[in-house]
Amino acid sequence: MKITQESDYAIKIVLYLSKLDKSEIANAREISESEKMSMKFALKILRRLCKVKLVESFRGIKGGYKLKKSPDDISLRNVIESIQGDLFINTSLKNINSAKKIEADPINSLLYSIQEDVKEKLSNTSFKDLRDASV
Repeated sequence: MKITQESDYAIKIVLYLSKLDKSEIANAREISESEKMSMKFALKILRRLCKVKLVESFRGIKGGYKLKKSPDDISLRNVIESIQGDLFINTSLKNINSAKKIEADPINSLLYSIQEDVKEKLSNTSFKDLRDASV
């Protein structure tokens, strides 16, 4: 299970947006400069976050981006999986579709348990939690 650079920046973008007031929007330039990434990369990530309805965009001179949901309703797992798909600790677990196959192999059983613990922790960590911890 590896968090890609794209997911890492998506997390930073969502955290940045979670710190805004509800009525406030931020343009891509502000976000990219604040989070030290290229504008092109920020726009690519913002498009994906808009596509999965975590972020909404506003057109025009005063356009920009804001969260579509409350920071309390967006988890780390939501953001990571929106960028890189379902999380697996190793590829063999991705292809196993039966609990019996997992239980039959003690290594896969252990790895599956670890994987599910990580997913649960990511699911239970909201951007409100992260925002409040970073203030």
